[in-house]
Amino acid sequence: MKEVDVFKALADPTRLKILECVKNGEKCICEIIPYTGKSQPNVSTHLKVLKNAGIIKDRKDGTRIMIKASNNEIYKIIEQVKKI
Repeated sequence: MKEVDVFKALADPTRLKILECVKNGEKCICEIIPYTGKSQPNVSTHLKVLKNAGIIKDRKDGTRIMIKASNNEIYKIIEQVKKI
């Protein structure tokens, strides 16, 4: 069930922080890592979970990997949950 994957992916503070980082536009992983305060392997693991759930997209830009939300509607869901 895709919904379960999405909610599981959103259930981690680091993944929410990654989404917060890319909220206003695409960012390089090199910008996301210091924003989270986590190690590169740790961030890569979280990015994989978000990508597998369909929440983020990535693309190569030369040697850089750029990350963005697949659909900005995810931020509406996060905001609604904050109100509960």
